[in-house]
Parts: sequence; structure tokens; C-alpha cells
Amino acid sequence: MWLVNGRLKSYNNYLKVADQWFRDILGLLYQRRTATRGELIQATGLNPACISLTIQHLLRCGAVQRAGELRSTGGRKREVLKLNSEAGYFVVVDLEGTRLRVGLTNFLGDIRFRWEEDIVLRQPLGVRRVTQGVQMVLRSLEPLERARVLSAGVSYTGLMDDSGRVTAVNLGWKDFPLRERLDESLNMPVFYGNDGHCKILAERWVGVAEGCANCVYILAGVGIGIGCFVDGHLLEGHDGMAGEFGHLTIDSSAPDRCNCGKNGCLEAIASSPNIVRQYMEKSGRSGGDPQGHPVTEVFAGAREGDPAARAVVDRAGRALGVGLSHLVNLLNPQLVVLGGDLIHGHDLLAGPIREELAGHCAPKLLDRLELRVSSLGHDSGLKGAASLAFLNSLRDGELLKRMTGPVMLQEHPGEEPSRNRDRQPCPNEKVR
Repeated sequence: MWLVNGRLKSYNNYLKVADQWFRDILGLLYQRRTATRGELIQATGLNPACISLTIQHLLRCGAVQRAGELRSTGGRKREVLKLNSEAGYFVVVDLEGTRLRVGLTNFLGDIRFRWEEDIVLRQPLGVRRVTQGVQMVLRSLEPLERARVLSAGVSYTGLMDDSGRVTAVNLGWKDFPLRERLDESLNMPVFYGNDGHCKILAERWVGVAEGCANCVYILAGVGIGIGCFVDGHLLEGHDGMAGEFGHLTIDSSAPDRCNCGKNGCLEAIASSPNIVRQYMEKSGRSGGDPQGHPVTEVFAGAREGDPAARAVVDRAGRALGVGLSHLVNLLNPQLVVLGGDLIHGHDLLAGPIREELAGHCAPKLLDRLELRVSSLGHDSGLKGAASLAFLNSLRDGELLKRMTGPVMLQEHPGEEPSRNRDRQPCPNEKVR
């Protein structure tokens, strides 16, 4: 019999509870990076005996390491713990519409290797290109490291149905069997999440929204989407499709036609290609290809006082503000994170966004609302896919066993293994 939170439990029940102890502690260390035993007790609600038993196991198996000691006011030393960054690895894929990004992250979600290439907007993307990228990052690992690759996380744009078929205009897909094709190609468990959900996961775990229970991430690029946490829970919707923010109608009488077939959608006004399109129309260059001009050129023109650029950017900011006002009135978030191409123009867009919020929201809802820029930049998709893979691996019984099983032979368990290896990066990759 075991004493657990004041109750006697049988050994079999203890084993079931222990899995949750592992999940609680590993998840907390993933998010906080370091923690003392006292902080783990306070955050998880587990008693000291449960924490001690679980930490002993994690130190022995190599999943957790000692990061140092803190001295309390009473002079007693407090042990600081952290995840072993090399205890496991995750393949991560970001399918965002204009660039294919593939990476390999360590146990902490840090990007160790990456492979990227441009893709042609709205042209069908073949899975073979994705698997080639995965092979490129995997070959950067040594054999023992390759054996510690746990799972893959995929951040995709568009909508996925129950059978794993994705419709994404920007990738040239209509009912494309993404899950079936990738599951066949990758010899590992694969977890999928739409781009807005993945990016708010990343921001909440390792970005500016860390620990925030009520937050919204706005992703504006080729399209526009959102990810939301409400009272500490990811808002996914009945079919996992929540977050199609770009198809909110801002002005039904507007001439701007969206890819969905409607007029006046937020995406038709404030997405990057449509900002460029409007600028070309206003500056007398209508009919040209917006894809050949990055939205940063329009932002630069607005900063230099170009009237056409300023008018287009102001309109986009106001459309975003009107759309966001509906979210604020409905969800009462504490934090709104601007991501995607909004990062490059936040100084121009924040003013119009705030003005529209003030004009359309209940004043009390704005008193404590923060508007911040993503700290993860264009890595938010890969970081979000890493968070997705880590969290789902914790939930999967077999993967949890691998995460809490022996990692490597160490001379001193719980301490960083001494290694001095020369790594050769593969083409197009960067070592982080």
C-alpha cells in the first residue's frame, strides 16, 4: 500500500497515478524551464513524498537534471531541477503557405536543426517535399540520438476534417489526405494542429503569453487566423476548426473578394497579399502580381509617408481592430498577441487597432487588456509544433514510457553528460 495525498492506495492504483505525476512534473518543467521541489509541490498539488519519488525516478532515468542550488533565507539549500535537453527529440513541420519549414527540436522545444525552402502559393504541395525535409534534419543526428526521436508535430494551415483531409487554398489542397500520407511516410507517431492553435500553444508555453489563462494569438500572413486560450483551455471547437478569424465579415459592401467567395472578409482586407494588392491598385499598378512584392515594402512606404501605403495600412489596421473587438467582447482576454507579418508592421497597425477597440468594446473590457508582439517571430509555427508533439507525447501511454525510460548511460545520474562532438549541418539548416 502507498500513501498518496493522505489516502492509502494499492500498488496497481499507484502505477496509474504515477503516470499523471510524470505528466504534471515534465509538463511544468517544459514550461518553466527550471523549478525547485517546493515550486513543483505548489504548482502540481502533489505531496512531498509523491514529488520526491517521481523526481528520483526522473533523475535516475536521465529525463531530469540538477541545474544547481538556491540558498533560502534560513540558509538551507534548495535543489533546482530542469529537463535534460537531450533526453528526447521531436520532428516539427510548419506548413504556413509560402515557405515549408521543417525542424528538429530537443526535449525543451529548442530548434537544433532546420531545413526550409520556398513554395509556390496556391500550387499543390506534395508530401514528398515534406518527407525530404524530415530526412534532412534526421540525418544530422547520431544513431543514439536518432533512437530518441519520440514523435512529430505538424502545424498546418486550412481546415482538417475527421479523416485527416485538409483543404487549404494557399497550399493548393482540397480534401488532401495529409494525415494518411504523412503517417505512411514518417516512421513515428504524428500529431496535427492548425496553425493558429499551434502558435498560441507556443506563445503560452514559451512565449509572451506564458502562463496566461485568457489570451488570443492573431496570425496574419497569407491568410488570417487565431488561436485562443479561454480559462486555461485551448479553444478548439466541435470539429477542431475554431479560429477562422479571417472569414469574419467586416464590410459586406466592400469590393474586396475573399478566397472563400464572399466579399468584405477580414482576410480580403488585412492579409499580406491583399494589403499589397490594395497598395498596387492605389498607386496605379493594378493588374500586377502581388506575390512579387513583400508586405514589408508597403510598411516601409507607410513609414516614409507614402499616402497610398498609409491609407492601405490604416484600413487594414482598422479592419483588424473591428474584428478583434468582437473577440474582446465575447472572450474578455487578458492578452492579445500579434503574430505573422503583423510583427513587421505592428508600429503602424497598433494605433488603428486600439482606436477601433475603444470604439467597439465595452470600456471595462479594455482596462487590463494588453496588446503585445510575438516574441517567437516566424519560428512560432515550429515552436508550436514542438509544444503540440511534447504535450501529446505526455498523454500517450507508450510515448510516456519512452520519455520516462532510461535515456543514456551517465557517469553521474542527473547531471549533464560530457560530450564534445563536431556536428556537420545539413544544407539549408541552422544550428540553434
